[in-house]
Amino acid sequence: MRPRALRPGDRVGVCAPCGPVAAERLAEGVSALEALGFVVQVPDGVYARELFMAGSIERRTQELHELFEDPGIAGVLCARGGAGLLQLMDALDLGRLLAHPKVLLGYSDITPLHVALNQRGLVTFHGPMVARDFAEAGLVDRASLMSAVMGEGRPYQSAAGELQPLRSGQAEGVLLGGCLSLLAALVGTPWALRPGEDALLFLEDWDEPPYRIDRLLWQLRASGTFERVRGVVLGEFLGCETAPQAQYRLVEVLRHSLRGLELPIALGLKSGHVSSGNITLPLGVRARLACDDTTASFALLEESVR
Repeated sequence: MRPRALRPGDRVGVCAPCGPVAAERLAEGVSALEALGFVVQVPDGVYARELFMAGSIERRTQELHELFEDPGIAGVLCARGGAGLLQLMDALDLGRLLAHPKVLLGYSDITPLHVALNQRGLVTFHGPMVARDFAEAGLVDRASLMSAVMGEGRPYQSAAGELQPLRSGQAEGVLLGGCLSLLAALVGTPWALRPGEDALLFLEDWDEPPYRIDRLLWQLRASGTFERVRGVVLGEFLGCETAPQAQYRLVEVLRHSLRGLELPIALGLKSGHVSSGNITLPLGVRARLACDDTTASFALLEESVR
């Protein structure tokens, strides 16, 4: 299922299913969305706070249900990540969301929702959030956003030199994935990522030391997540590099953690936790990865909206 393309003048709703939202940052992000031509609806409860979350499980669940079921809302944009979405998974009625397929845009702790909806056939969007990326100049890659959620221009493909090859090969498959630590947290739950067909797996994270990156990757490998994976595209891994005095680099750890997988692997796709230019990636569409000894290229092969 591909959601309807967003158009200038559409009303988009902001949800806060994870961490608490700063009013000033959200206002800056709303202004940026309005400059793109959208009418932005901010629900009354979006500034709620309970411990480290944006209000109770009941409030956050109800907000998602209502935004998807509101016929006047064309898309649902996440205010921020943080923590707490996994708490909602039992309470969420995914059927209510799928009955009204809409653009869902976010990353980080939004990953469990992406996985659950992707595995039920809905294309969702891993990319910038309202009170984070839209609130700061230079954090949104506009071309990939417009292509992914509005159908403007050609589907995203990486530029020359953008990606670093870690293992050579070529593969096509349905693009799935998200934040590595959240995907690992889903292992053993009813919502774990289990590709039902050949897939390209996108993995990204931030501020995780390399030994944790290694542990998370091995957890996914041991759980069988890679059984239908035909290629791996890794993110920027902002803040995950080793200390200057370390005797190894992050790229060496990644190669070591993924050794033995007979599939192409590339590093550096800037979507999610990034330093600049957050790329909007549609999850659930087919994509291609090609790597040789010196170059790597990644391209989406399908439109993501109708």
